[in-house]
Order: sequence, then C-alpha cells, then structure tokens
Amino acid sequence: MSKPFTIENIQVALQCISSNVTQFEKTEALGYLEHFQKSTEAWKTCHEILGMNNGALVELGVFAAQTLRNKVTYDLNQLDGNLSQFKESLINFLILHTNKLIVTQLNVALARLAIQYLQWINPITEIINYLNPYPDKLLGFLKILPEETLDVNSTPLSEDEFNSRTHELVTTIGGDVLKFLVTCEELLKSNTAQNVITLEHILRCLSSWSFEFPLDELLSVQSLISLVFETLQNKNEDDPDAFDAAVDCLSVIIKESRDASNEQLILSLYEQLLTLQMKHLPNILTAASCDEYDDDLMESMTRIFVEAGEAWIVFISKSPQTYHQLVTILLMFTSKNSDLEIAAYTFPFWFDLKQNLVLPRYQDSKIQYTPIFIELIGCIITHLQYPLESFSSKEEEDKFKDFRYHMGDVLKDCTAVVGTTNALTQPLNRIKDAISTQKSWQHIEAPLFSLRTMASEVSLSEKVLLPEIFNILVTLPEQPQIRYAATLVLGRYTEWTAKHPELLELQLQYIFKGFEIANGSSDTLTASSHSLMYFCSDCSTLLSTYIDQLFEFYFNVQDSIDIISCFELSQGLSAVLNKQPNEVISSKFQILIDNNLGKLNKLVLSWQNDRSKYSNLVADQIDLLYAFFEELKPRYDYPQQGQEPLLPQLEYIWSALHHLLVDLGALDDTLIVERTTKLLRKLFENFHIFCGPFLSSVVEFLANGYRVTGLGSYLWCTGAIVVVYGDDESLPISPEIKEAVWQFAVSQNNTFIQNFKSIDKSTLDNYFESIMDFFSMISDLLMFYPEHFIMSEELLGNVTDVALESVTNLGNYDAYTFILRCLDDLISWGFKTPPISTIALEYVPDEWRKMIINELVIKRGSQITMSIFVGLVTNFNNNVHSDAISCLVKLFRIALETNNNDPIICITWLTQALAQFNNISVKEKDDLTNSVVKGLNARDYRKAREGIRGFINWYLRRNVDTRYD
Repeated sequence: MSKPFTIENIQVALQCISSNVTQFEKTEALGYLEHFQKSTEAWKTCHEILGMNNGALVELGVFAAQTLRNKVTYDLNQLDGNLSQFKESLINFLILHTNKLIVTQLNVALARLAIQYLQWINPITEIINYLNPYPDKLLGFLKILPEETLDVNSTPLSEDEFNSRTHELVTTIGGDVLKFLVTCEELLKSNTAQNVITLEHILRCLSSWSFEFPLDELLSVQSLISLVFETLQNKNEDDPDAFDAAVDCLSVIIKESRDASNEQLILSLYEQLLTLQMKHLPNILTAASCDEYDDDLMESMTRIFVEAGEAWIVFISKSPQTYHQLVTILLMFTSKNSDLEIAAYTFPFWFDLKQNLVLPRYQDSKIQYTPIFIELIGCIITHLQYPLESFSSKEEEDKFKDFRYHMGDVLKDCTAVVGTTNALTQPLNRIKDAISTQKSWQHIEAPLFSLRTMASEVSLSEKVLLPEIFNILVTLPEQPQIRYAATLVLGRYTEWTAKHPELLELQLQYIFKGFEIANGSSDTLTASSHSLMYFCSDCSTLLSTYIDQLFEFYFNVQDSIDIISCFELSQGLSAVLNKQPNEVISSKFQILIDNNLGKLNKLVLSWQNDRSKYSNLVADQIDLLYAFFEELKPRYDYPQQGQEPLLPQLEYIWSALHHLLVDLGALDDTLIVERTTKLLRKLFENFHIFCGPFLSSVVEFLANGYRVTGLGSYLWCTGAIVVVYGDDESLPISPEIKEAVWQFAVSQNNTFIQNFKSIDKSTLDNYFESIMDFFSMISDLLMFYPEHFIMSEELLGNVTDVALESVTNLGNYDAYTFILRCLDDLISWGFKTPPISTIALEYVPDEWRKMIINELVIKRGSQITMSIFVGLVTNFNNNVHSDAISCLVKLFRIALETNNNDPIICITWLTQALAQFNNISVKEKDDLTNSVVKGLNARDYRKAREGIRGFINWYLRRNVDTRYD
C-alpha cells in the first residue's frame, strides 16, 4: 500500500531524491512524487504548503508551486466549479512569496489558468488590478504571459479556442504593456522604485514582448531601446544579470528584424552595433588575438553580431559596400575566439552567406566578399591545428576531433565562394612554409585536413595547383599523423585523378608504401585501404590493366589488415574487375574466388570443431565475397542477348555455400545464414534473371531453411527473389516462373503465420527481427504481386491480423515502423489511384478496392483504430507518430467515402478507441472527434491529422510523461 500524501512524506521523498541513497530508493521516491502530482489531493496539500511561506522549506515550496503549475496545465477538470476561488488563491500566493523559483512557477500557473479558463472574463485586466501595487510581480507575470501563448499543444484547447484566447490575452494589451515598461523605466531612473523593480526585470519583460510588435513600432519607443543599448554600453559589471538580459533582448529585436522591409531601420540598428563594438572591442580588427577581452563579453558580442548577420543576410548579400564591416567583424569573431565553441556560433552565418553568393544575381557581391572568405580559410586552418602539447583528457581530444568536421563544412563553403585556385593556395602555402621552416607535424597536418574537406568543391579541371600539391604531398616527412592525413587526401581526389592519369602512378606508390611501413598502425592501414578503394572505384578504367598487380598486392596484405579494411579493398577490386574484357573477366574473378574460398574452407574445418569461436570468422569471409560484387554487373541486359561470363563463378560460389549450410549443417547458425542471405540478395539484385540456372536450388534452400530454423534472414532473402521475378515489367519473366515464385512466397508466409500463432505475444520483442523480415517480404509482395496478394482473402486477413497483434507489442522502432508502413500500403489500395507507379494500372480495379474495404475497413477498421491509438500513447516513438496518424486518416477517408460521406463509423471507432483511456473529459473527446470529422468533411486532411496529433501530445504530457523536473 502506498504511503499517504502528507506534507511530511512529500518532504522525505524530496530529500531522498537529492541524498546519497540507492537508485531503487530514488526511483521509488520519484514515483511517489509523480503519483502525488497527478492526484486530486495535490490541490489541497499544495495550498497548505504555499500558505506556510516558510523560508526554511524552500525546496518544498518550489515543489508545491511546480505541482500547481502542472495541475493547472493538465488537471483543471479536477477542480469542477472551484476555478474562481482557485484563481484568487493563486494570485494571493504570487503576492505572498518572494522566492524567485516559486514566483516563476506561480506565474506560469497563472498564465496557463488565464489561457484555459475561458469563462474568466478580462483576466489580464483583473490580474493587473491585483498586481499593480506590486510592480515587480506584475513585471514577472507579464514576462511569462507571451511565452505561454506559443504552443497550442501545452493546453487541452482546440486550435480555434487557443488562437482566440491568446489574441484576447496578448495582442489587445501590447500597447499598454509598452507604456507600463516605460513607466517602470522612469521609476527606476528616478530611484522611486524602492529597489523592487530591477533593470533585469524590465529588460526580460521587454524581451518577451518584442515578438509581439512590428519592428518599427517597437523601435519607436525610444526610451526602451535606449535602455537596452545603454545597458550594453555600460556593461553593468556590478549587475551582470542586467547585461545578460540586454544581450538576450537585443538578440530578440534583431531576430525580429529578419523580415523588415525598411532598410533604414536595419541601418539604424547596424550603426548602434558598430558603436557597441568600438566601445567594448576596439582592437578586434587589428589585434592578433582577443585574449585581452573577457570570455563572457566575447561570447555576448559574438551572439549579437551573429544574430545580426543571420537576420540581415539578404541586405548583406545585396550591399557589400554597406555591410562589409559587419562581415569583417564576424570574421574576427570566427578567427579570434579562443573558445572554439563560441567561434562556431558564426558557422551558420557563413553557410547562409555562401548560399546567396553562389547565385548568379550576387556575382558582383561574391567578388567583393572573396578576400574575407580567403582570410576565413586561413583562420579555419589555424583552428584545425592540433595543440603542440597533448590534450588534458580523452574527452577534450574527442571534442576537438568532432569539432574539426564542423570546421571542414565551413571550408567547403569558402571554396564554393572563392573558387578552386584561391582555396587551394591557402593550404599549399601553409605546407610550403611548414616544410621550409621545419615546423612541427601539427602545422602540416592541419592544411592537409583542409585539403581533404575542400575536395568536393574543387574543380575537376584544375591542373596547376593539384599536381604541385600531390608532388609535395608524396615527399612529406614520414610521420604517422602526416602519413594518415596525406593518404586520406589522395583518396578524396580520385575523381580528379581519373581525369589526370599522369599522376596516378605517383599516388598509388605512396599508398602502397603506406601498407609497407604501417608497422601495425591501424590508422595508416585503414587510411590506405580506404583511399585505395576510392582509387579502384573512380579510376577503375585506368587501373584495369593493373588487375594482376592489384590482386598480388591484395593477397599480400589481406592477412595484415582488419576486416573492415579488407572489405573496402575487396569493394575496390570489384570496380576494377568490372572493367575487364568479357574474354578474361571469368578467369580473373576465379582467381579471387579461389583465394577466398580456400580461406573459407580452412575456417570451416575449424568451425566444425568449435562453432562458437569460428562462426564470426566464417561469416566475415563470406562477407568479403559480398564485397566482390559491389560493382560487378552482368554484361547483357537479358540472357537472350548473350551468355553471362560470370555464371560459372556464381554457380561455383552458390555450390560452396550450399555445401556449408545444407551438407555441413550451418542452416541454424544465425551469423553465417545472415551473411549468406545477404550475399544471395546481392547476387539476385545485380545479376537478376541470369541467376535462373540455380534459382530452384536457392528457393528450396530458403524454404527449407526457414521451415527448419524460423530465422528471419530466410524471409528477408525471399524478398529479393520476389523483387526480381515479380518485376515482369522490367525483365522478361515468364508467367510460369512468376507464378512459381508467388507460390514459394505464399509458402514462406504460411510458415511464418504458423510459427507466429505459437508465440507468446508478450514475448514478441524476442522475435522482432523475424517479424520485421516478414513485413519486409510482405511489402515486396504487395509491390510486385498486388493482384495476387489483395485478392487472396485469407492471406490479406492473416497478414493484417499479425500486423495488429504485433504493432503495439513491439518495442523495436524499426519493427513497428515497418508494420505501420505496411498497413499504410495496404490501406492505400482502397483508393482509386494505385499507391505505386506501374504501367499496368491506371486505376485500382473495383474488385481489389472492395476486398481492401471489406477486409481492412469494415472487418478490422475498429481494431486498426484501436491498435494505432494504443501504440501512439504506449510504444510508438515520436518520430513515427506522423506515419501512424497518416495511416489512421487514410482509413477514415476510405470509411467516410464507403459510408456515403456519413462520418458515424469514424466517430464510433474513435469513441471505442478513447474508451481505453482514463482521465479524458467529454469535451476533450468531442474536440478530437469534431476536429477529425471537420477535416474529413472539408477534405482538409492536414486538419484531421493535426487534431489527432494535438490530442495525443496532450494525453502523453498529462498522463505518461514525467511531471517532476
């Protein structure tokens, strides 16, 4: 039995959470407090706590105020007819308390009460009358009010009710608020505010209300705008909170200027920003660094100028002569902030400016801003440089490495603006200088990293600087970090090398040498393998005559590199192999296969003696076979055009794998089966009907494998067979083979259904992979055999029933997402227009639609609605809510059309679904039903979806999400 909700027990639970007790005790205390916050007793208990106003029990008071905030948000229906009495006690508590945390929570509660309590006439007038004698309290409430009117989902109100109420509460009193703020400012300056009103109070309130006015109207209140800039000018070192508030306020004002059409207003703000810069950072344009400036000041000024840059990006792009200094100052903030996280504030601005400058209409502006972007490249390369001393911690090192990739994106932006020559010159000069002055490796590695990130923006026609760079690069001092960086650079420019073959040999020799001197360095081996893969892929035609040397190299290094590097090399060889002439490709490929299968056979011998130890090694070796097919394609479109030269190798590979799985008993080895079916899918996807000679053997293997083991990989591979042999629009598939594949797929489906019936549905999560593989196969069947599938009443019904039993019992995101999308596909066949693009169908046949309507809408519509609603409030992740709700609305649309546009069936389903949920008022049910029905009747399906989404969000916040924060 749970403990009673007494003040003493609440206090003990609060102390438990912040004390050094076991996690179980903390979880138990947290559960007790959350249960209390949702109870009806909480109203009375919180009133008692707040009425005590005991300064020694601040934590208890904050909790009580927070609880009232939550009760107002979610549980007003518990108060029945006592709202008028409650609002008076809430205002009295606001007057009584002085603790900032308590007052803030009470202000939020009062604002949310004013929004939801629609019967409260002129609430703001009443609140102002109550709080007028307490201007600090009134300022605090007014600051909170507009913030609470931003999200309709924070209330149970309909969208129309919410918009009407917020207009009444906020829009109509905007002018009065500005006058009140002016009065407060005058009181503050005249020292008659008796220290009750603070500068921070005024600025925070102004910041909240700045969103509510047109820019010209806001800027016309000169005394308030002056107050913001005076606070920033004076810096208020004795009042840092006021300075921070002024920074926030000006940032909001600048953000709101984004859509201003009057450039004079922008120029006025711009001039004042320059004045601020001269006041606080007078040497920023000339100083070598900004170490003389306070870090907090640098961060604040960076924030303000970045806000301006992002808001005025169009003006900046159009008028470089006017805004050149602003962009230059932003450059300084990028280059001279020693804190890289603060420097990163500027990165979105550079991206936005680049997006404009690459457009033809800003061609002249691009020329004028190019010197700034060239300098930006230099400063980014400096930031990229590893420290000369070691990092203080692994965390700091990882943070720096992660940050470098963000800086790399800025370099790409710069390259797009300044062009290939200007961009490449910067790292080239840095490398030359580092070599000539014998600087440390850090001074070479940073420009190498920059070269790597610029690659995607470098012109393939460049022929002056890159040859010089590559000739220098292959002669750089042998040092692990330099070797690693230089090797990766070569791998990024392989498309360029493909067009400049004269430098291919030079680069390849450098990469080959990397394998020789790696001395076990995993980084060097990985970089070399990675780059060689790109060379093979992008320069495959050039390397086609090197095939024997590449094979020899591969055989020499394969045992010394990790499996990932070996996989990448195998992928690269695949591209070169694909360029071989028809008369030699078979023999060349046989060399690779013999090497691979020779290793595989040795591993299989060991596997037979110790399966658990060698299973993953066997699977990895099979995966290398998969990599060989990365780029391999058939030589002809159809068998009628000619014999596929690699068919003997395909059959040879399948024979070896069949022996392993069937004859040696690996059918139930999950990892080996997974890699084998992955390879089979690749074979059928790449070589499609050329695999016909061994199709029946593969089908028998898949059917038997699934029947014996129940492993989902067999179903997943079945999908590939369905895709190839069901696509008779793209390939010359005979009706007999297409029908045989359908029967095979049906047998797989029947086996799954039989297995599924025997599963304890509470343990479905243990089978999520098989369920996901099943629905992947079903999606393929529905795509390529729509008539067979839809017109099979038993199959259609069974699949839908499995979907409904599974979708709310699975915790795996991918699994229930697959199911939802499959349900959506099925329902979509109930419309007149087919959900797939096919020449065979312009409209869905009436008999197909009738089957969908009968089996899914009429027989199972209520259950589908019920299951999806349950999923939305239980196991579905927020990211899948849109898919789920879209599926529901499609179901409702078909039901409405089927029922002669009478929504009664949809209302019935919704009512049945909502009956499962507790703590829903009649009004909330009616609001949901009305929004859905109105949207459907008006063909405004977005409105129907938003109605469901709003209800679900509200229900989750009130009943599922934690309230204790």
